[in-house]
Amino acid sequence: MEKRKRTLWIVTELFPPDETSTAYIMGEIANTFVSKYKVKVICGSEVYDKRKKIDQNNAFKTNASIEVIRAHSVNLDKNTIKGKVLGFLLVSHRLLKLAKRHIQKEDKVLMVTNPAPLVILMSCLKKKIGFELNILVHDVFPENTIPAGVKLFAYEYLKQLFDKAYSRADRLIVLGRDMEKVMREKVARFHSVQEIIIIENWADIENITPQPFPTGKIILQYAGNIGRVQGVDKVVEQLPDNVEFHLYGTGAMEEKLKSRKYPKIFFHGPYFRSQQNKILSACDIAVVTLQKGMYGLGVPSKTYNILAAGRPIIFFGPEGSEIDLLVRENGIGYCGWPKVWNRRELIDMGAKARKLAVRDYSKKVILSKFLDLI
Repeated sequence: MEKRKRTLWIVTELFPPDETSTAYIMGEIANTFVSKYKVKVICGSEVYDKRKKIDQNNAFKTNASIEVIRAHSVNLDKNTIKGKVLGFLLVSHRLLKLAKRHIQKEDKVLMVTNPAPLVILMSCLKKKIGFELNILVHDVFPENTIPAGVKLFAYEYLKQLFDKAYSRADRLIVLGRDMEKVMREKVARFHSVQEIIIIENWADIENITPQPFPTGKIILQYAGNIGRVQGVDKVVEQLPDNVEFHLYGTGAMEEKLKSRKYPKIFFHGPYFRSQQNKILSACDIAVVTLQKGMYGLGVPSKTYNILAAGRPIIFFGPEGSEIDLLVRENGIGYCGWPKVWNRRELIDMGAKARKLAVRDYSKKVILSKFLDLI
């Protein structure tokens, strides 16, 4: 007689068919755990931002055995601070109601830190019911509001609440060494969290493969959110004379940068995940940024797909952060501007990057870490 599988609940606002990176990551993780658990998902609506176009070439499919329970959507303007805050609170409340209704003491839970209030709510529910709680830390709240320029009322009180909430988890899963250090400091005084484990984001080495390097001028590329906290404007201001800079994506700083009419900067607009293979290879070197003050508070997930594309990285961000260490330790790019540009050197670093992606950061390697851990 086949042994009855234990239930694993995945709790996340974002889940496929939504096309945000968090939705994709949680969908892949859910599919992976089907071999070990009866997987059930508590999540938000099918599409986070209804204004965005749908990728008709998105081939991702959720395993048919996964039961998905969705909270009602929240129709608020997420581009305003008020809308974001109300949205976070309402979605968190609705997800909690579903968790209360369905999760049992003998179940396991894997949740991600979005929306932030859910971290506190689920930690309180864990204390009441007694299930195993694993928190996948993508963002560290409330510390990440400081570099974003958001002033929170009663910041220190909120920080204490969140530190306590994190400490109640059985296991914290973080994205890098800097984040591990920050989280250990956050929970140290409570002496209760069992484990803090590093599991990085993965590289999609099957669908993203190296293509020939360009010819002519050295081409730099930035692909992602062109927002206030990414610091792309600072890169633009320091751009050397002998390169072109191509930006893929959109965000709050896009129009401001366009208005300056820089001659060597090209804007290509938003792109779909299914286009990454073509886009990430359309350069000599890829720009990855992390705002000053973001040490240990987040890791740019696109980094690993850049490695898959066989492209070196030029990193602008805090020294000692995960991507800074990754680039320096493996010789796969620069931290700051190089003195000279050498395409042969860039090609060699790109080859190293691809080998690193295949060896250490493939989807198979990273998802097996989740499977072994929980």
